[in-house]
Amino acid sequence: MTKIRDILSVEQALMQALQNLSDKDVKNNTNKSKSNFRKCADPEDKTTFLYQEDAIKLDIASMKNKKGHPLLTLHQTLIDKAMQHHNDTGSVTHSLLHMGERIGKLMGVTEKAMDPNSPGGTSIDNVEKDKIIKALKEVEDKIAALKLSIK
Repeated sequence: MTKIRDILSVEQALMQALQNLSDKDVKNNTNKSKSNFRKCADPEDKTTFLYQEDAIKLDIASMKNKKGHPLLTLHQTLIDKAMQHHNDTGSVTHSLLHMGERIGKLMGVTEKAMDPNSPGGTSIDNVEKDKIIKALKEVEDKIAALKLSIK
């Protein structure tokens, strides 16, 4: 069973995003330095804040580098955690719909990877394998969240 990891803070997610990106990536995408964002990631520094626009830009840059989207994942995790005890039919239905969406994405990625005209031909190359694994993880995360919502 997949265990949902707790990302405890924006600061942790921001540090993960910064680890995924070079100084140049950060500067090119936000016009700010990596050190500026390190200040934002310092929980003791109450004078520097992470703007939503910058968080989005950092996640987009991280995704372009195939390193995921730690800040978006944090937001989704916090929302899921807040809603996990909100056990009603609507939230279960909502979870099932999202799970169906993730399964559809997994099926599409897998079908493209197995297409004879894909980069790996009929065998799955490493890039395609990574995409399938990522899509599969999204399905597993939604299943785990659904399990939590019905407990």
